[in-house]
Amino acid sequence: MLVARHVWESLRDALYRLQAAAEDVALDTSGSRTTRSDYAAAVGHLTAAVRDLQEISVEPVALHGNVTSQ
Repeated sequence: MLVARHVWESLRDALYRLQAAAEDVALDTSGSRTTRSDYAAAVGHLTAAVRDLQEISVEPVALHGNVTSQ
């Protein structure tokens, strides 16, 4: 499947943010003194990264058999 460059870049960036958020959550919640507030903040951070990813719409790009560049 071919997608527009800006869509691919948005997807790639959102996946990177999700990966970084997951790593941050793991670090932020690994301590023995992690509070309920810490967990709530970590989940909020992870949820925001997931929302960014959910907002990206990946649609095939082709026009009359030719790939269009956008």
